[in-house]
Amino acid sequence: MKISWYSPKFGAREKELVNKVLDEAYVNEGPMCKEVEKKISEFLKVKHVILTTSGTAALFLALKADQVIRNLKDYEVIVPDFTCVASANAVRWAGAKEVLVDVNKDDYCINIQDIKRKITPKTKVILITQIIGRCCNMEELNKLAEKHDLIIIEDVAGAFGSKYKNDYLGTIGKAGCFSLQANKIISCGQGGILVTNDDEYANKIRRIRDQGRLNKNEIVYPIEGYNLKLNDILAAVVLGQLENIENRIKNLISQRKQYEKELKDVKEIFLPKTDYENGSVPLWIDPLAENSEKLGKFLVENGISIRKPGWPPVHRNGTYLCEDERFPNSTYISDNSLWVPNGPTTKPEEISYICNKIREFYGYS
Repeated sequence: MKISWYSPKFGAREKELVNKVLDEAYVNEGPMCKEVEKKISEFLKVKHVILTTSGTAALFLALKADQVIRNLKDYEVIVPDFTCVASANAVRWAGAKEVLVDVNKDDYCINIQDIKRKITPKTKVILITQIIGRCCNMEELNKLAEKHDLIIIEDVAGAFGSKYKNDYLGTIGKAGCFSLQANKIISCGQGGILVTNDDEYANKIRRIRDQGRLNKNEIVYPIEGYNLKLNDILAAVVLGQLENIENRIKNLISQRKQYEKELKDVKEIFLPKTDYENGSVPLWIDPLAENSEKLGKFLVENGISIRKPGWPPVHRNGTYLCEDERFPNSTYISDNSLWVPNGPTTKPEEISYICNKIREFYGYS
């Protein structure tokens, strides 16, 4: 038996829509992208949806547009230490300075008390990762942002469809930035989605995304920009998956609940709280585990693919290197967690097999 950690799933509808684009030979950004933006706007109940080349590009565009509008120079952006390194990379790409903060041990979300300690006169943005469908206390964070005149940008790369109370994640801050990479709830291989309710901000983002122009009717480009547009071939795949989004969400919740049920008496495993009642959608299964290194090797030996670590903390990457002691929770989570299989191709009987192997490792009958 070989169980993949997470594999995307594509069906006949995606192929049909891709073939439609190819038959019409409009393969750059066109009507299919517009249709996807419209569908996402309706689903998330957000005013502006802008497709781009990746989740990292979405974060960059959100930061860059804010920088241009507010004429920011020599400024800082708060970033959680436990997140994909792309979050910090996007800050540097935009020309700002990242300031890493620790996360909570129980839900892996950004630690608001540590944000308070790290705010300086140079701080202009709080970039939060709504991690794997979970959300920090947004009321408290919004109050903090208002007090210091900061904007909030949500890195919701892995949180499409998740809610915080009545609001979809990504629509609570100034902007939300989703990923369409292969292991996300909706995937086209590579792509990103940026959402906002701010008209000026959206127009600036669209200009920066397309060489400085707002639309194809402009011949002279008034500001500097980039080429970060998606294309209709990839948008066709996204549209096909969007049509099945409710079933995809139900499947992820069902898989998480199966893990909870079958491992509920295994005291060596801790699954971070997922608030189904308030609309959280658990993208991946990311428990803390005693002897996680040995458990991971045991699972691999039994045909089960894992991610270990799921993410190293940002402070252990490249030019972000600094002491573990500065980020005790993110360091602990990375060292003691592993991500086990789920997703659109994972079967219930495979989850049962995985849970039985975990139980066997810890000596449960």
